[in-house]
Amino acid sequence: MKSNILEGNTNKALISMSLPISIGMLSTFLFQVVDTYFVGKLGPAALTALSFSSTIYFLLVGLFIGLSVGVSIIIGKAAGAKEFDKVRQTTLVAIMVCLGLSLMFSITGIVFTDPIFRWFGAEEAILPLIRQYIQPLFVGIPLLTVGILAGGILRASGNVRMPEIVMGIAGIINLVFDYLLIFGKAGLPEMGIKGAAYATVASWVFVILAMTVLLIKDKLISLTSAFQFKANLRILKDIFKFGLPTTITQVVGPMTLMFLTYLLARQSSGVVAAYGVASRIEMLISIGILGVSTAITPFIAQNLGAKKQERINQAIAFGGKASVYIGLALFIVIMLFIRPIAAIFSADTTVVGYTSLYFYIVSFSYVFYGLYLITSSIFNGLQLPINSTKIMLVKSAFFVAFTLIGSFWGVHGIFAGVAASNILGGVYSSIAMRKEFKRTQSELAKVNVWQEYRKDFVRIGQWMTRLVTR
Repeated sequence: MKSNILEGNTNKALISMSLPISIGMLSTFLFQVVDTYFVGKLGPAALTALSFSSTIYFLLVGLFIGLSVGVSIIIGKAAGAKEFDKVRQTTLVAIMVCLGLSLMFSITGIVFTDPIFRWFGAEEAILPLIRQYIQPLFVGIPLLTVGILAGGILRASGNVRMPEIVMGIAGIINLVFDYLLIFGKAGLPEMGIKGAAYATVASWVFVILAMTVLLIKDKLISLTSAFQFKANLRILKDIFKFGLPTTITQVVGPMTLMFLTYLLARQSSGVVAAYGVASRIEMLISIGILGVSTAITPFIAQNLGAKKQERINQAIAFGGKASVYIGLALFIVIMLFIRPIAAIFSADTTVVGYTSLYFYIVSFSYVFYGLYLITSSIFNGLQLPINSTKIMLVKSAFFVAFTLIGSFWGVHGIFAGVAASNILGGVYSSIAMRKEFKRTQSELAKVNVWQEYRKDFVRIGQWMTRLVTR
């Protein structure tokens, strides 16, 4: 359970954590991105079914990522304070909670598939395709959710790289079986959209097996902990104390996307298909900032346990700058290349057109969306999950209000509502963070943020000048 989180250069430590996390997230997201690519070859109807199915998929994944974040807060602080028995106890209790909840959601999803998607606005003609894709995922979802939780536990205890390697291999497994099962290659049956689901579940089987091996290897599971009932009850209370706010934070996001899918379905099925493509592209391009935001929570939690305030301040400053610079870079890349990127996923001109339109309107707001993500992660690391939940609820309220108002002006208005909610959510998050600095009399309250950015841009300009004149 050793790590360099508590020592060395803060920026280098966070970068070294963020890179493997980003690669692991890329692999996780590739489950859906690869499915989108291959299913897009089956036509717009299959792509629309995939887009509807993904609303539920992201909701369930968000729920258990939230649980994972809450658990990692507890484990990160315990590891920083060298309370390794508590780490092991928390691991066992958290896995039992995760398994029980995921089985409950899995059964509910299988039984009520049609009513759920009718409520989202799916047409009757699309429902058979939705069932073919989503029901195998419902069966396999406990494998993924326990794997997600295990990865969070491993990262929080200091093992950052191996969970991401596991997810990377799983992504390759999904890619190979997608091709074989969707199109019936290598003597396997041609299964269409159902094959995409089976390929994803096959990769999840590998995830749960590999994560279990890592937990055992790192001595994070102790069966004797199961019989320490009083200690486990205290840990269960802590999991709900920290896990409930972080779960709400993660779940509300997918729920707002479900609301967005509902609004878009009222426009046309082609727009829903386009948003399915756009959301996958958005996941991929957001990998960098998501990696930083994921790394910063256990980093701050461990240093909080070790009472190293200076490193916490350095991490907060790093996160703020990373969100701005990554957001600006994404805006430039997207404005230049979005149409050819969209064309990779669909040959339908309507889908490509609406996908491109989404990014033309929304991409500038990624700077502010990054600030929102980083601030939420910082609050979680500081063991202030209520603060994180508050900014998430405010941001979600902006999202619902502005997309609903925008829907009166059609697709353009809905996408403009998404951008407005990102911008206002980022501004509100920054204000909330500054208030926390003042409340705790942090040294960061004295920092002139704009002056710091100006210095960075001057240094970048000087570096580019030297590069050109060589």
